[in-house]
Amino acid sequence: MLINNKILFSLLIGLSFLLISSVGAFSISPLKYTVSLNPGDDKDLVVMVKNDSNEDKEYQMTVAGVQQDNQGRPIFKPNSDIAESWVKFKSEKTILKNNEKEDFVFTITIPKNTPPGAHYLGLGVQENNDKNIGGRLATILVLQVAGTANESLILEKFYPVKKYFFDNNLIYFLQIKNAGNVDLSVRANMQIYNYENKIIDSNVINFGNKLFAQSNRSAQLQSLVGEKMFLPGLYQAVITINYGLTNQQIISSVNFWYWPVWFLWVAGGMIVFVLLIFIFIRKRYAKNK
Repeated sequence: MLINNKILFSLLIGLSFLLISSVGAFSISPLKYTVSLNPGDDKDLVVMVKNDSNEDKEYQMTVAGVQQDNQGRPIFKPNSDIAESWVKFKSEKTILKNNEKEDFVFTITIPKNTPPGAHYLGLGVQENNDKNIGGRLATILVLQVAGTANESLILEKFYPVKKYFFDNNLIYFLQIKNAGNVDLSVRANMQIYNYENKIIDSNVINFGNKLFAQSNRSAQLQSLVGEKMFLPGLYQAVITINYGLTNQQIISSVNFWYWPVWFLWVAGGMIVFVLLIFIFIRKRYAKNK
């Protein structure tokens, strides 16, 4: 039930490459830890730091929660996860010479009676200098507190951005929330039905990386139905979401009206035509009277 290692590893490789490229002065390893502990357990995790610069550098340990953006990429945000308080480390600063390495030890202690679930932390090391705080790198820790896994996904919002569409470029807003205690893989499909209840469009929705426990993700969905949606009237969009290892499913639907521009011109022309006939008949009647 833990996050897919291949996906996470690829993600961390890309993230670390960007960070190392911008920092350029030091490197850390490993890129990630995946740990499962019982309430009351403790464990030491080692992050190795190497000074790759040509001068002595001062480094300090840090820890921060990890959240996700809408593409599932990690965002480091201090004070965002209760598990940050479970991590202890030596607060004093350490000076490393050129090409020197040192192990930084982070001690994880799970409080007793902690409920099961996943937590995501960045075990970081930052470079300090006389002027300001320099670059920071972090090892991602996926921490699973052992217990019963609960897969639960909530569809919080699904609606068309407009109640009336005047072209066939349909746009919808979707928001989901992982209400469980483990990360979830999410797969979805959106179908458009016409007034005859026939499918005129079907789109597979890519949600990106797995959704962290207790995290939200939103997306703007677009459907280009082309000539299949020609006639005006009431249409329906149906979203089908499958999630988790248990492959649970959520289905929801919304209705919307489609009024193409050509129909509005025709309807407007017919109204004008009827009015002209009415005026003509009325004048003819008044003249004969």
